[in-house]
Amino acid sequence: MENGKSDLTLLNRNQLNVTGVKKIKSSEPEQIVLILQDSALVICGANLSVASASIQTGEVSIGGLVKSLRYTGVSDKRKFSFKNMFR
Repeated sequence: MENGKSDLTLLNRNQLNVTGVKKIKSSEPEQIVLILQDSALVICGANLSVASASIQTGEVSIGGLVKSLRYTGVSDKRKFSFKNMFR
């Protein structure tokens, strides 16, 4: 992971590759939340699953139908919270 950079590659809305991932916050069939260097990436869809993940390299591959991608801010001093996301 280089200086907090993150790249996304979406293929035919059914395979998403993400680099720069620090942590997988949650993984459910309708939503996956990834923690990046200074933000969180919320992936919404159907039948989502983490196909492969390497936190050492920061690479995550997700399968399933991707319907939306949304970045949310994460402060360095505060932990990510769903309560703050749904205000």
